[in-house]
Amino acid sequence: MIRIAVVNTKGGSGKTTLTVNLASWLAAQGQRVAIVDYDPQRSSLAWLERRPATAPKILGVKGSDIDFRITRSYRLVDGLDVNYLLMDTPAAIQRQNLIYFCRDAHRVLVPVLPSPIDTQACARLIQNLLLGGGLRHDQQRLAVVASRTRQSTLAFASLQRFLSAMNLPIIATIRDSQNYVRSAEMGIGIAEMPAPQVAKDRMIWEALGRWVELTPGDEQSLTPQRQKPAVAQ
Repeated sequence: MIRIAVVNTKGGSGKTTLTVNLASWLAAQGQRVAIVDYDPQRSSLAWLERRPATAPKILGVKGSDIDFRITRSYRLVDGLDVNYLLMDTPAAIQRQNLIYFCRDAHRVLVPVLPSPIDTQACARLIQNLLLGGGLRHDQQRLAVVASRTRQSTLAFASLQRFLSAMNLPIIATIRDSQNYVRSAEMGIGIAEMPAPQVAKDRMIWEALGRWVELTPGDEQSLTPQRQKPAVAQ
C-alpha cells in the first residue's frame, strides 16, 4: 500500500482540493483508493458524500476522532483491499505531532498558496518536517504543489525562488480555475470531468499521478528535482 500524506499546518492552503483530485485520478486509473480525513471539518468526506454512484469508488474513513499518535493510518483500512491511502491532515498540527502523519508516508505533499504569508508559513513547516517529521532531502519523499496559482505574478515568482533555495521541487501548479469549484460541488475530480472542459488542468494530475505511483526505490526514473513542474498555461 502506497501512503500519501497531504500536509500544511496553515488553513486554506488547498489540502482537500489536492487530496480529492489526486484520489479521483488514481481511482480513474483502476487503483483501489481510500482517503483518511483527519480534518475536523471533514471536507474530503463531504466531497465523497456528493460523489456519484457511477464514479470509480473511493473509500472514506473518518480520522478526526482517532488518536493518530496511537493508531497508524494503514490500520484504519485493514482488510479493505486498498493499494493507495491518502491522508488529508488537519491544520495547526503541532511540530511534535508531524512525525505521526509522515512516519508511514511514502510521499508527503505540501500544497501552498503563492503569497508572502503562506510562503513564510511553508518555510516553517518544511523546517519542522525536516527536523521533526522524520524526512530528509535525499529521500525524495517531499514535494510542493502550488495552489490556486496565476502565472507571471510576483508572488508566484517569489515562491519559486524560495523553494529553489530550499532545494525542494514544485512538482505541479494548480491554477486558479472555476473547474475546481464545479468538481468539488459534484463530488468528482478534474480527471473525471469532460476532457475539452478541463484540458488545461488534466496534465497537472497526470504528472502528480506519475510521481506518487512510483514505488519506493523507483525515484531514479523520475527525480522531482530535475523535473519541470506541470503547469497549465
